[in-house]
Amino acid sequence: MIAQVISSFAFMQYVAFEDILIKLEQLGLFEFILPLLLMFAIVYGVLSWTNMFGGEKPIHALIAIVLAFLAIRWPVYRDFLAIVSPKLGVGLTIILVLVLLMGLFIPEKSQAIMGWIMIGVAVVIALVIFAQSYSDLQGAGYGSYVNSDMIGWVIIVALLIGVIVAVVTAGASKKEAPSKKLGRLWDSITGGN
Repeated sequence: MIAQVISSFAFMQYVAFEDILIKLEQLGLFEFILPLLLMFAIVYGVLSWTNMFGGEKPIHALIAIVLAFLAIRWPVYRDFLAIVSPKLGVGLTIILVLVLLMGLFIPEKSQAIMGWIMIGVAVVIALVIFAQSYSDLQGAGYGSYVNSDMIGWVIIVALLIGVIVAVVTAGASKKEAPSKKLGRLWDSITGGN
């Protein structure tokens, strides 16, 4: 038994990390497992945050796993993630570099204005990412799935969900204290007003 473990570690020194990634890709890690986990995390997080179903975590988990499995069956979802993820990584890197430069070279009194500029930069980057992704999806043959009608319906559904969440959270009897981190971020953006 110990000899097998030692021989497997000895073998691992000759295996390139790229080969391991290729093997994981062949097993479906990037096409099925990671998109499934991402959808599960997003749905579970939203359900927990909105405290739907009285905060019942098992119900949140069940709904999240069902929606995650249903989502990975749709090839547009998987292809969308494959197209958007690298661009999102580049956009987040740009924002991180700008935040670091802002923290190093901008005086604290001017950081509130710079916070609003950073929000504007983030919105522009997001619009560029989604415009390029829309173009790539059209080129990938999803013209029948992704069109202006679908985008309009997605916006309408997002607004409807936003209104529902606003009504549900506004009607909550107990008010929770806002996050201190979010409060500090908002104070830095607005200048403490």
